[in-house]
Amino acid sequence: MVQEQVRRGHQVAILTTNAQSAEPWAPDWEFRQRMQSDPAFSGAELFIARGYGRSRPFARYTWTPEAYRWLRRRLVDPLHRPDVLHIHGVFSHLTTFAPRLARRLRVPYIMRPAGTFAPRCLAMGRASIKRWFTKLFVAKDLRLAAAVQATTPAEAVDLREQFKLENVVVIPHGVTLIDDQIGTAAARESLRIPEQAKVLLFLSRIAPKKRPEWVIQAMLRLLPEFPDLMAVFAGPDAGAETTLSAAIATSHLNGRVKRMGFVTGEDKSMLFAAADVLALPSQSENFGVVVVEAMAHGLPVVVTPGVASHIYVDASGCGLTVEDSLDGLVDGLRKVLLADRAELARYGMAYVQQHLTWHSVVEKLDTVYDEVARCRKR
Repeated sequence: MVQEQVRRGHQVAILTTNAQSAEPWAPDWEFRQRMQSDPAFSGAELFIARGYGRSRPFARYTWTPEAYRWLRRRLVDPLHRPDVLHIHGVFSHLTTFAPRLARRLRVPYIMRPAGTFAPRCLAMGRASIKRWFTKLFVAKDLRLAAAVQATTPAEAVDLREQFKLENVVVIPHGVTLIDDQIGTAAARESLRIPEQAKVLLFLSRIAPKKRPEWVIQAMLRLLPEFPDLMAVFAGPDAGAETTLSAAIATSHLNGRVKRMGFVTGEDKSMLFAAADVLALPSQSENFGVVVVEAMAHGLPVVVTPGVASHIYVDASGCGLTVEDSLDGLVDGLRKVLLADRAELARYGMAYVQQHLTWHSVVEKLDTVYDEVARCRKR
């Protein structure tokens, strides 16, 4: 998003903290260096404030007075005062004081909760603290925002119903189309996957709600029809590692299952190129970025209705949204494995090109920014 905004000539400043979301934490200097050298932020001003509170229950909240001071100076400075403040996320110190400062200093702001208020997300972790925090702080911030950005129509419905909001706009998450696609044969050779195999890919956090064990159970039922079937699981453990390992062990499919941890960049592109279908039988995904990434790489997709980005799978025809059951997953995988992959790939890539690139997403954001800025000047 930042790259596209900079390309359009916008002046972009990013305020964040040095809090790291996943262990093992890198040394602070290394984390800062990694962010400062990331080409995604090239051309934008980046300020990484110091945060405090790595122990529970404050590991996510991250108290950051340095960020408060930086933002206050920026909002009162007539030379650097922004036209719009776009706040990504809730339930942190930064995202709690930012809307209050913005209101006090009369700078319009937009909030993007990023799926935080989906019922399943609210129920995770310290649910009672989330509810009280929302009631005391976040609900008012949402109501008084110039706009609240939902990434899918389903999230928009949740936000409108829970908070009685009339300022919700739906702007999806974007993806980058890959110009130089990796060939399937080359990807499989690099990953040591047999060339003739039919490959199911599960690429996400290994979390209970995502039901990775369903992919193993579906494999068992599909093997008589697809004797060269195998599966690749890539993603960090998020609570379902034991369940998945047990499913693999009891299925006796160890030789047909490849395990990988967190992947990104070229490694992720390699997996998309090597697979025949992405399977994500999740109970709940506010968006499901991996689905759109797969579409951008020309990989067919099978998802359950809880994955909000299933609407793009349905609209493009690049795969199937199946009923929320193991039978539905098996049937959907069978149909996609028997379909013309090249045709499904064309459908998915064409849809992403038209609707889900960062170019099209930032165009939609610019429309909202312009309206917000005009209202401020009235």
